[in-house]
Amino acid sequence: MSIYKFRVSFEEDENIFRDIEIQPSQTMGDFNDVITGAFALPEKSVRRMFRSNDNWNKQDEMDLNPKPVKKGKANMMAMIIHFVDDPHQRFLYEFETAKQSFSLLVELISINTIAKAGETYPKILKSVGPSPVRKEDLMEHLSRKVVEEDDVVYGVDKEEDDMDGMGEEGEAVEAVEEELADDMADDLGGDFNFEESAEDFKE
Repeated sequence: MSIYKFRVSFEEDENIFRDIEIQPSQTMGDFNDVITGAFALPEKSVRRMFRSNDNWNKQDEMDLNPKPVKKGKANMMAMIIHFVDDPHQRFLYEFETAKQSFSLLVELISINTIAKAGETYPKILKSVGPSPVRKEDLMEHLSRKVVEEDDVVYGVDKEEDDMDGMGEEGEAVEAVEEELADDMADDLGGDFNFEESAEDFKE
């Protein structure tokens, strides 16, 4: 059976993310549970997931507490595969409490053709950055990011700048010498060379 790999990232900083693998036959309820655990979201909160377009504009809402649907004699659950129409399918996950709200960007980033033997799905494959619900950890993370960006120094290396200046000055001197040589050659009725003239003076 194939496996979906989703990246669930914090809307305000995509360097905070969780990579999650889940089977196409599992439900949005299973997906909601693993996202809740991955970001340590409190149970007493409002959580919604919407199908999204390429610009992260929400469309139809997903049922995060799906009920079995009776088909014939069997009860069937709505599987995630029913909501994936694109190889880079996107969902928008909204979290809200009385004191806090934010969104998570959910994107399908790969489809593996074979599930690993003995693995239990859904599973958190990779976790980077703090949970947005932990405000102190989040502020520390964002502050550290700002400091790192401020540490980048923009400018031209002094030695390189000096070499560039010397090159320009040398070119200017050569141009003046060529112009003087042409003028003197016209006056003397022949070619004139600064280096040869210097040798004559030495003699």
